Amino acid sequence: MRSKVKPTPQPTHEAPTIAKTTMAKWLGERLKPSLMDIAVGLAIWFVAFVWVVATASDIGVGYDEPIYGGYALRYLAWLQLLVDCWMRGDFLTPFRFEVIDTYWHAKDMHPPIPKLIAALGYAVMTPLLGDDYAAMRSGTGFLFGAMLAAIYWSGRIPLTRAGALFAVGAVAFMPRMFADAHFLTMDMPVTATTVIGTLLLLQALERPSRWRLIAAMLGVGAAFASKANGFLIIPAAVAFVVATSDWRSMWRDKTQWRPFAWALGRSLGVIALVGAGAMAFLFATWLWLWVDPLHRFRDYFTFHAKHFVVHTFYLGRLWAMAPWHYPLVMTAVTVPAVTLLTALCGAGVTLWRWGTAPALAQMALLSYCVHIAPFLLPTTPKYNGVRLFEPAFPFLGILAGYAFGTAAQALTAWLRAKAAQWISSPHLCVTALGIVLLAPAAHGTLSSHPFGLSYYNALVGGVQGAKERFEVTYWGVNLFSLLPFLNRQPQGTKVFVFPGALHTYMQFYQRAQMLRDDITVLGNPRDLPDADFVVFQASQTEILLARQTDPPLGDLLWRLWWEATPAYAAIYDGVVIAGVYDRATVARFLRRPSPKPTGR
Repeated sequence: MRSKVKPTPQPTHEAPTIAKTTMAKWLGERLKPSLMDIAVGLAIWFVAFVWVVATASDIGVGYDEPIYGGYALRYLAWLQLLVDCWMRGDFLTPFRFEVIDTYWHAKDMHPPIPKLIAALGYAVMTPLLGDDYAAMRSGTGFLFGAMLAAIYWSGRIPLTRAGALFAVGAVAFMPRMFADAHFLTMDMPVTATTVIGTLLLLQALERPSRWRLIAAMLGVGAAFASKANGFLIIPAAVAFVVATSDWRSMWRDKTQWRPFAWALGRSLGVIALVGAGAMAFLFATWLWLWVDPLHRFRDYFTFHAKHFVVHTFYLGRLWAMAPWHYPLVMTAVTVPAVTLLTALCGAGVTLWRWGTAPALAQMALLSYCVHIAPFLLPTTPKYNGVRLFEPAFPFLGILAGYAFGTAAQALTAWLRAKAAQWISSPHLCVTALGIVLLAPAAHGTLSSHPFGLSYYNALVGGVQGAKERFEVTYWGVNLFSLLPFLNRQPQGTKVFVFPGALHTYMQFYQRAQMLRDDITVLGNPRDLPDADFVVFQASQTEILLARQTDPPLGDLLWRLWWEATPAYAAIYDGVVIAGVYDRATVARFLRRPSPKPTGR
């Protein structure tokens, strides 16, 4: 065997060359991966944003969108007033209390970030898209992409790049979440800012620094300023600090209580500091609070603590207040089955390896639990699918990414040790595995569009299997799919829409020139005999409520949906999501005796 000869020291005059080579190698090892990760993160952000904006006009306007859109336009008008006044040297007028109340009125009792983002998206994207409808929704798509990019960036090391990319795919291909990314509402903005704020706060806890603290304050503040769910970041972070502290060592060695208490107090102090900064951000960005800060902030929380009753159809019956298990069951039936199983594996591995599991996985598990917990209370409103507790769902994607990253590492090691002669690139096998696992979720997301709010997973047989036990749709967004049929009808066609509130939304479509203005829209049940068509969405909640307030109308709509063949319908997975029923069909069912309202 040839012996290895230790190299002789190089002459002194070559030391700078060696130093440069070493430095170049050091920079190459660190700079190139970072640049690659930055490029991947930006690509994820861009692709997600373009994907949402390109499909934004496929889905109709939801019940709450006109309200938020109106406020967004007010915010934009205030921003224009601010610029005009400052250009004239008038720095005070935009901040007069009467001006603030005119432009920042908050009857909806929701914070400003979603509406500000919508206002800026409308101003920037309308000239580029030529479509103010998609432009108004573009801000939500922007935040959706930012959330996915943040998940990749924060997970690329603790989850591995493979795990981080899988987490991104798991979140992006949640059909309900992808659907909500299209709407100008509070749900996706608070979901995105909650995830981003949580990840920034985690970095501040792990490696405190001035800039990380400031970033965490801004991120958590954006969540506070999006919706009340954002405040749950703080108890989730406290739970993380308490659950990951080394209590066992402290109890075994009483001399360690001082450093233990110092470390615990330091982490809790970081959370308190970030929370205070986030509150300052909320007050700084929500000008409506400036007029009467304490009173209005109290009104904000009181409004949500005593929210009016919103009924929901769940487990085959109508509830005024859904039972405690609603969020858990809805999670189980609306997250794609493979993603759900992978997330459960990730949660199991995290608990099994709690002492060595990455902090990101620990935080994800605790964050899901904390964000779900308030909705387990019997007095908490639970309705409209999963949107009220949607901030919990991306953390399931992160847990799925942790499970996949762990499996990918084990698979790579096994292939290199046992199958190197057959497989030259284990990464291709990991990629193939990721594609196979994400394919069902991707197919479900793509095939359910624009009916993402109606998606149910394979555990309940899709929406076809879920329709007897779970709400098929809500918000009226899929009435948009019926407009082409209505636009083909003769001038003066009379269309009765249910519920009556949808009358104004049909008028919105007429003003937007999406529905011909010579179509007469009726909303009063007394006008039903004069209607050429009856239009309604398959919301069991709305129909069963009609059974209580107007039994003949409710029974008619229920039987039309279950038994009649519509003249035209928006159909997903064989289920009518929204339908148009002609006069002859309606008359035929009106003549039939009404059955007793038992279940179906």
